[in-house]
Amino acid sequence: MRPDYYQLLDVAENATQEDIKLAYRSQAKRYHPDRNPGDTSAEERFILIAEAYRTLGDADARYQYDGWLEKQRRYSSAPELASMPHHARVSVRHAYARREERRRRREERSTYRPRRRTPQGILHRRAAKLSPIHYLVFYFICLAIIVPWFFRYLNADAAPSDNKAPQHHLPPGVSPLDPETQRINLARFTERILTDAHKGDPAAQYRYGTMLFHGYGGMPQNREAAIVWWRKAAEQGFRPAQLALKSVKAP
Repeated sequence: MRPDYYQLLDVAENATQEDIKLAYRSQAKRYHPDRNPGDTSAEERFILIAEAYRTLGDADARYQYDGWLEKQRRYSSAPELASMPHHARVSVRHAYARREERRRRREERSTYRPRRRTPQGILHRRAAKLSPIHYLVFYFICLAIIVPWFFRYLNADAAPSDNKAPQHHLPPGVSPLDPETQRINLARFTERILTDAHKGDPAAQYRYGTMLFHGYGGMPQNREAAIVWWRKAAEQGFRPAQLALKSVKAP
């Protein structure tokens, strides 16, 4: 197994090439065989120092050595990785990285609690994104709806103007027309109903019979004639006339 060349040269792992060269010269002078005659350990140390300088003095060789050194340290912290194939070791390494990431996130969550996303907060954030143009359009629409309604409310109880005719509120069943006009209108209405009844309209026949039965509008009451008109409408299948005949028990 290759030794730690940084420890042999007594330099840091981020040392520059100049630092490595100075450390090599210092260690080579100290363990040179000429200064340590007959010392086999000093000779072996001198060979290792020369090998370390050849490795760390070259940029490409140093890069490969740093990768190998990192791998050995990882194997020493997790011995089970050494017996695994390469793809398994990569997966385990990623698993360790994910575990550390999860641990870091748990620590961050333990110190920082995000604010809950309440509906009020969401509306506040959305409202903050609106521009002044949106507010102006909103207020203009509100005014266009409220102002006309407000003026109609003010004018609802106002007194009628002089150019308008006063409105007379009459009780139910009372007509504003004079009696002569009412008589003429009633005569025209009765004549129109009688004309339609003679033409064979069942609805007009039933209506005219009802007017005769009750003496509508001052007409002379004639129940026998009313039953005759109801019977004509009932023969044509007019349901109200049939019910009227049953109510008076007419044959």
